[in-house]
Amino acid sequence: MNIENRLMVDSVEYDSRSAAARHYGIEPKLVNERVTKFNWSLAQAVGAESRPSKVHSKPVEINGVKYSSVSEAAKALGMAKTTLARKLKSGNNTEVREQLKGQSKPVFYNGKLYPSSRHLLLANPKMVAGGDIEKMITLLSQKGRRAKIKGETLGLSLDDVSAQLGVDKLWYMDEFGAWVDTVRDRVGDAGMLEMFYCYK
Repeated sequence: MNIENRLMVDSVEYDSRSAAARHYGIEPKLVNERVTKFNWSLAQAVGAESRPSKVHSKPVEINGVKYSSVSEAAKALGMAKTTLARKLKSGNNTEVREQLKGQSKPVFYNGKLYPSSRHLLLANPKMVAGGDIEKMITLLSQKGRRAKIKGETLGLSLDDVSAQLGVDKLWYMDEFGAWVDTVRDRVGDAGMLEMFYCYK
């Protein structure tokens, strides 16, 4: 056995992985699996050294957008992580569509309507300026709820607007443009400005 292949743990050399496992009171099969399947060192496999930290985040690309992990993608797409992971595993990428939450409050910024504060900030990252995007979303959402035009609080959500105007409920982000056109046809440009909070 050459130096590179020595089975060393705490300066003690063992004849085999099984021998090291028995010395540390661990099932040899488990030690072997840790070394061969997970690429742990023998010392880590028997518990003499701390196990390697898990790398949870694997980059994924969905619909041309790159995310640092499935968790980040699921959050951005408004899906459960397990649902998205299952779709990706089955190669069902084409059916991955960003779901919109019906309770989200649309907001105008620079003449463009966004389905929620989160979408506004994700599309305009300079507004966050290195801060906590979750806090910014909360702050912007609170401002939208407190906004008043003509004495009335603007509190209509995506679902509220659909119900009030009798248009189809909005489910996915890729349908948002058509939904906005339908709403604008019903209320006009002036009605759009009165119905939704404008962030300036």
